[in-house]
Amino acid sequence: MAGLRLDVEAEAKTAAIVPGDPGASRILKRINHPNDALRMPPAHLGHKRLTPSEAKLIERWIVQGAKWQTHWAFVRPTTSALSDIDAFVAARLSKEGLRMSVPATRAQLLRRVSFDITGLPPSPAELREFEKTGDYAKAVDRLLASPRYGEKWAVEWLDAARYADTHGYQVDPEKNMWAWRDWVIEAYNKNMPYDRFLTEQLAGDLLPNATLSQKIATGFNRNHRVNTEAGSIAEEFHNENIVDRMSTAGTVFMGLTIGCARCHDHKYDPISNRDFYRFYAFFNNVKEIGTGGPRDGRGNLQPVLKLPDAELEAKAEEARGRVVRQRAVLREVEAKLEKESLAWREPRWEVMKPAQLRSDNGATLSLEPDGSIVSTGKRPDRDIYTLQVNAPSNEITGFRIELMPDARFPQGGSGRGDDGKGVLTLFEVERDGGEKLDLGTVSATGQSPESILDRVVRPMRQLKRGWSVDPDVAVPYYAVVETKTMIAGGRFTIRLGNEFGEGALLGRFRISVTSDEFPEPVKEAEKSKQAFLVSHQKERRDAGDELARLQAEQRQIEQKLPSTMVMAEMETPRDTFILARGAYDKPGEKVTPGVPSFLLPMPEGAKADRLALAKWLTDPAHPLTARVAVNRLWQSLFGMGLVKTSEDFGSQGETPSHPELLDYLALEYIKSGWDTKAMIRRIVMSAAYKQSSKATPALVEKDPENRLLARGPRVRLAAEMIRDQALAVSGLLHEKIGGAPVKPYQPEGLWEQLSVIDDQKLYVQSKGADLYRRSLYTYWKRTVPPPSLTTFDAPTREFCSTRRPLSTTPLQALALLNDETYVEASRKLAERMMLEGGATLAARIRFGFALATSRLPTVSELAVLQVGFERRLAAYRANAGATAKLLEAGESPREPSLNAVELAAYTTVASVLLNLDEVITKQ
Repeated sequence: MAGLRLDVEAEAKTAAIVPGDPGASRILKRINHPNDALRMPPAHLGHKRLTPSEAKLIERWIVQGAKWQTHWAFVRPTTSALSDIDAFVAARLSKEGLRMSVPATRAQLLRRVSFDITGLPPSPAELREFEKTGDYAKAVDRLLASPRYGEKWAVEWLDAARYADTHGYQVDPEKNMWAWRDWVIEAYNKNMPYDRFLTEQLAGDLLPNATLSQKIATGFNRNHRVNTEAGSIAEEFHNENIVDRMSTAGTVFMGLTIGCARCHDHKYDPISNRDFYRFYAFFNNVKEIGTGGPRDGRGNLQPVLKLPDAELEAKAEEARGRVVRQRAVLREVEAKLEKESLAWREPRWEVMKPAQLRSDNGATLSLEPDGSIVSTGKRPDRDIYTLQVNAPSNEITGFRIELMPDARFPQGGSGRGDDGKGVLTLFEVERDGGEKLDLGTVSATGQSPESILDRVVRPMRQLKRGWSVDPDVAVPYYAVVETKTMIAGGRFTIRLGNEFGEGALLGRFRISVTSDEFPEPVKEAEKSKQAFLVSHQKERRDAGDELARLQAEQRQIEQKLPSTMVMAEMETPRDTFILARGAYDKPGEKVTPGVPSFLLPMPEGAKADRLALAKWLTDPAHPLTARVAVNRLWQSLFGMGLVKTSEDFGSQGETPSHPELLDYLALEYIKSGWDTKAMIRRIVMSAAYKQSSKATPALVEKDPENRLLARGPRVRLAAEMIRDQALAVSGLLHEKIGGAPVKPYQPEGLWEQLSVIDDQKLYVQSKGADLYRRSLYTYWKRTVPPPSLTTFDAPTREFCSTRRPLSTTPLQALALLNDETYVEASRKLAERMMLEGGATLAARIRFGFALATSRLPTVSELAVLQVGFERRLAAYRANAGATAKLLEAGESPREPSLNAVELAAYTTVASVLLNLDEVITKQ
């Protein structure tokens, strides 16, 4: 029965099912077959055998006529006799013999809804006001109007859109897409209708007279990873980029695992391989290169949209003017010099004869009469040669390293490698006394294709590359290392690295110095009057150097001009083909843009582009778009969607816990004009949402995941909320909205350990207020995402993610106790307790407890914290070093008026408060 599709009625009834006749239906024979190898579902693939009751259910269905039904999610939502969230919930609970729980306390409810709408806890003043009036509707409206609302809801959209500040893959270079992130925040705060929110992100560039904002919105489609590594195949990764782009759209807007049809028809849903590539074609008409292509100064790849910045644009225009004027000066100098007669002269070189020679790994170095040095004897795999020399020149502009062929080495070459080559991986000069010379450019008369001359003076531990020659090793070559500035002669230590490996050591070489102004090597073909004028005449060179400086200055300014990656259609659309088994290099049948055939058709006569796709998705008759959107809103508020698998509404996803409620919400969403704030308000105003989250053991046993909604939501806070809450209650939170990403505290050297770029400090921590901005502004490097967030289950954002897993690990507790962010927040919360909490220990602890939990401690809780304070106070009095170390955490200044020992003790109390389960949990 291989290849049989039981979800296709005609095929199933032809091969496996006879309606009304279970005895003749082969499917039942296979389900009940005693042989594991022949039984369905296949045991060898790890599938469990159907239970007797499941098999009986299928048999009963066949007896009743085997009536086929379309999967629930692919049918347009229908209206119900009920018209209220609580009525749907109560009806389901009644069937289960349950009822709703009592309402949460006012403090619990305000704390819950504050996190759900703004991602931050309520302030003491907001809590006092609500405790006094109980005006919940007013509190909800205040929260929905807060600019913090857009920041909270943007986080979940950034996960879905796989937003990051780098391109991904191993090299993971930077890009600038935060203008798109800020667009998302603003769209939420303005309550942009969801149909427009979807349309502008999918196809804002195709809207009539598209605005700057609408073009920025299309960055949604450009957030995918881009492989910019050398050696990657552009066509292959162009295909990967499009697959990611359209799979993300399928998941985010339709809840479909459309990517599963890349190589063949979807195994479980009616998405054909042809459907996949027709949908793919909507996203295949962007002028981009699979491996990135040229980047602008912001690391962005075409198509790129320049963003306005009046101040920088004015500076760039001034810089362009200076370049134009200097170019005219250079032309004048060249015209004048061409009339002069000049003779050619090569630089004068003076050979240095070392006083001392040393090999680190046992080679024998000897000095020849002509000043050359020969390496013989032991041939280590790698080596460092050290020479002590007296430079005869009073002024030095460059060093020359000559590679001299010698019959003693393979193929008569100048190196000891098996092929007669040596590889110079380091040239370092140190003045007597320890000062290293600042060396500049490296040039050579010849080199192998693999040579990286610059690495000779700027080596990298992980990349042992440098200068070698190829293919003719039996002729002399030389390289020149210029000094950045003219230096005085004297005693020097010169180190030459031979760290390529494989015994590729320098065999015979000689070192000279010069004081000539232009020491670089010039090939014989270049020894002409014009070459001399252009390259070596001082007046011309000075003018050229000034032009180069001004051009560099112009580039530096232009690279600061902000930009963002966007969508832009090609004038001539690309052809799209069905790729055999998904392989980029195996095109088959040509296809045109289209939508999955089992859903509603595209409008008649519509141009098949992304804008038409967006209109199709937001058609009120579409069965998926509104359902998927409201389900994710419900998931955010209750911790789980009405459909648990928010990423999969197909046949392999979970069925809705309340299907009629899901349809009701979807229809109301459309009827409201896709008003997201109104939908959130409707849900949080329901009695179902306002229930206490406290559960009896019997209720937990019957409904452990709260799918029946017999109690309020109780879930751990998202990673961003945990950090933002600590900053907020400590008084550290900086509430600036938008702008470039920031780099808060993270373990030293983390990026460097996981990077292919060595000997550079890659993560430069932010300073001042930027350390305390909300977590959604944290710089997101895909290969090393923020550890303070991933510890609490934030995704890597390499791919689309519409729901985060929730874990409880010891590492989370260790982070809350020891991460610099939380230790500093504890210190600042302790300062608030001492300055604002009153004069007594009990009053101060109550104040801090209320800030962290939105309630006062019980008598027993207060007693535990007081005892802990006294114990730590005694310990810190006895250990001044421990006190100082604790209070050093973080860059925020310490309040000097407070006693250090007492502050340290209060800091430990504050740390306990920020670690409470109640504090990091929405309940």
